[in-house]
Formats: sequence, structure tokens, C-alpha cells
Amino acid sequence: MFEPTLEPPPEPQISPTPTASPLVRRIQGAVLWIGRYRLLLAMFSFGAGAFTFINMQRSQVLAQWLAVLLGAGWLLMLVEVPLNRWFARFHWSHLSQPIMRYAVQNLHQYTLFFCLPILFYTTTWHSGQAIFTGTVAVVALCTMWDPIYYGVIAARSWLYFALHAFAVYIAALTVPPILWQLTTTQSLALASVAIGVFALPSLIHRFERRRWLHWILLPGMALALGGLSWVLRFWVPPATLWVSQPMVTRTLDADQRDPGTPLKIIGTAQLAAGGLYAFTAIHAPRGLHEQVFHVWRHDGTVTDRIPLNITGGRKQGYRAWSYKRSFPKNPVGEWSVQVVTDADQLIGELRFRVTQSAVLAVTRPAAPV
Repeated sequence: MFEPTLEPPPEPQISPTPTASPLVRRIQGAVLWIGRYRLLLAMFSFGAGAFTFINMQRSQVLAQWLAVLLGAGWLLMLVEVPLNRWFARFHWSHLSQPIMRYAVQNLHQYTLFFCLPILFYTTTWHSGQAIFTGTVAVVALCTMWDPIYYGVIAARSWLYFALHAFAVYIAALTVPPILWQLTTTQSLALASVAIGVFALPSLIHRFERRRWLHWILLPGMALALGGLSWVLRFWVPPATLWVSQPMVTRTLDADQRDPGTPLKIIGTAQLAAGGLYAFTAIHAPRGLHEQVFHVWRHDGTVTDRIPLNITGGRKQGYRAWSYKRSFPKNPVGEWSVQVVTDADQLIGELRFRVTQSAVLAVTRPAAPV
């Protein structure tokens, strides 16, 4: 992973060496060129993430290759120490260290900007998920600006390795559903374990190493950090899962999976006459099989939790619905149907209102699915 001393990298400085061999000078020139234009990596990474998101259903192979590229970058960090030793055998250590410093910074950029478009689209913005995704965006921008990255983050060991753990956490949320078809809950559990493990170097820098009690507490703190990330999962978007065309309707063609007219307001008489369908088209990566829930709420109180099994890969989303006929004696008020994972991560939400008047308020015609 990193050097045993756990020292963060200073800002890379490379100067051409006139006495070096032509090969070394060419490598130095390439590194200087990469360093000069490396901010373009953020734009490339964001584009790669957007491309992966757009093509998640159309071309799963391309999406997986981009995810593999992300995973390969993290493997490079695991062999940083032996790679530097290998360079030292050829007296290139002065060259390998700046390369690895650029590589680590670029990897942080690539990871965060690659995942940002996916998080943007899967975030429910009127919930606490907006804070999480906003934080990812701010951290990603910090990795682009060298005075902040090297002058503030990398200058403080605990902060540098905290950024590293956070980037691993984001990658673990996004890549496994695409690459291995892990469910959202499985990916979330993997990310919680990963942030605890990769945060260990950051925690070490906050302890006095000579005190044995601190070393005993260290695994407990890492475990607590992983547990905290799991407790706060409600604020984390279910990366790679999102809802389109959520609606409440009185009719639905089950054979064609075709919903009727979407409603926003419904009277109690019409509600009692035929009940309601909550229709959602749930998008997921190809090959992913997952159980989600429609959670019906009346004025914030849960009245029903209906399981739905979905399969990913369809461009228009997996069309699923729940039907509710049994309502409280007094159903007047604000209603919502939340689409959540089995770990209660919010995927999407639809809302409607029940009134005493016998009026149906139509939102807009249902789009074809």
C-alpha cells in the first residue's frame, strides 16, 4: 500500500537531468508533460463516469472495462513499495517517487470524478443524500487544486489517509454492482468494511505509538468508523439504482405493464372504490438481481412495506408496482411511497394527497415505458 513510515507525499518536483541517459530524459519529459496537463484527468474521469452511467444498460462490457481500469489503479497503489525498490535497482528512485505521487493524486481524482455522475443521478436531492453527494463533489475539487491537495491535505498525514479511505469507500459503493453484480446492500457493507480498514493509517497518526493501550484501541476505532458509515447509510445514495416515471394511478394493465393516468390528488370516495397502484420503473445494471420495497406512508407513518424483486439491464427500467386497497378509516392527508433497498437506502419517492372532495387531480399523461 504505502511506505511503512506512512508519510504523505510532498508536492512532486521533477527537473530534467542533463547527465541522465536518453531513456531517463524521455521518461522525465513525459512525467513533466503529464504533470503540466494532469488537471485534464478530472474532466476525463467525469466523462468516463458519465459514459459508464449512460451505457450501463446498453453496453455492460464497456462499463465493466472502465470499472476494471479503476480497480487496476488501486492495485497499482498496493505495489507502490516494491515498485519503488525495483526502480531503485536501476538508480531511478528519484524518478519513481514523483511518478507515484502523481499517480496517487490522479487516482484520487479519477475515483471521485468517475463516481460523481453516477452519484449525481442516483441522489434523491430533497433528502440527506444531497449532503453526501455535495461532500464528494467538494472533495473531488480539492484533489484538483495543488495548493489544497499538497499544501493542506497531503501536509497532514491523518487528513491524507482519511482522503484515501474516503475515495476507497466511494469506489466500493459504485464499482461492485457494475463489475460483479453485487446488490446495493452488499456493496454498502463492503464499503463500510473498506473505509474502516483503509482509515487505519489515518488513525495511527492520531495516536502516540509508544502507548500500548492506543494500539489496542486502534482496531476498535476502525471498527467503529465502519459501523458509523453503516448507521449513516440512509444519507448515502444507492449508486447504480434510480427510479424513473414514479406515479400513483387507479388503473394498470398488468400484462403490458402499462400504468393508467397519473394522479396527484384523489378524493376519499374514489380511493374507497378501487384502491391505488404505485408504479415505478427502477433502473439497475445488467445482471443485477435485487429486492427493493415500496414503503407506503400516511403523514409520515408507515402503513405498508411491500417487497419487489427487480432485475437490471432494461433501458427503460424494471417496471414494478404495488397495489394498496386497504386504507385507514380516515385516509385524508399527505401520502408518499418510498422506494428503498433492503438496507433502507432511499432510491426514489412519489407523493400524493387524499382529500374529502370527490376530485381527481391529474399530473400529466404517463410517458410510454
